[in-house]
Amino acid sequence: METSTLRWIIIIIGVLVLGSIFLFGNPDKKRQPSASRKKEKPLNERREPTLNEGPTENIPPVESDMGDRTAAYFREPDQGELLVEPPAAATPEPPRRPRKPAGPPPEKIKSLFLLSRDNHLINGAELLQATIKTGMEFGDMDIFHRMDDTTEKPIFSLANAAKPGHFDRDAWNTFETSGVVLFMALPGPVPGLDAWESMFATARRIGEILHADVLDDDHNPFTRLKEAQIREEMREYDRSKS
Repeated sequence: METSTLRWIIIIIGVLVLGSIFLFGNPDKKRQPSASRKKEKPLNERREPTLNEGPTENIPPVESDMGDRTAAYFREPDQGELLVEPPAAATPEPPRRPRKPAGPPPEKIKSLFLLSRDNHLINGAELLQATIKTGMEFGDMDIFHRMDDTTEKPIFSLANAAKPGHFDRDAWNTFETSGVVLFMALPGPVPGLDAWESMFATARRIGEILHADVLDDDHNPFTRLKEAQIREEMREYDRSKS
């Protein structure tokens, strides 16, 4: 898969996950309370300095906000030794190479949400069974894809509707979610109407297997009127490309 396509898939997943947080819920973890301050020493107390004495307090851990995946911990450098020689001049950092543009954005994005009924949580075994039965493959970006056999590009994809959006291939036994999202980006490897028909049929079949309701991209129940509107929209799109 091309780098530009992968970058836009990341952007699409982020937008869809943010839009579904209020449906599926994912409260932020509360930060740990900061350590209590040390008791202040009396002002009249005299203390002899030593050469090997360094700082006794560490900076508390700082949690990273990058997808809640990692936490970075920082510690002050040891300053116990006296500097005998002046520090060497810092080596200038080489100029950073400019990032390659992500390519043009998709012209259209269509998505369908699947929300489990009766507050049931979809587990990893159930999701794997549903994707296998509907011909989806686990692949790039740690999400599922329906691949086009000719171009080997995704026609549409399936991601977790809750943070962080992707799936952990080593944690299927403990995985649970309230819903998933299917999405397609146009232009794609097949005509828009064909891609939509395939994604819609797959969403309905997965919904039957997982006992989940199909919602439109505005998180509303998917109606026949909405289905007809999207089909006509896809026909217009294909005509504009022919």
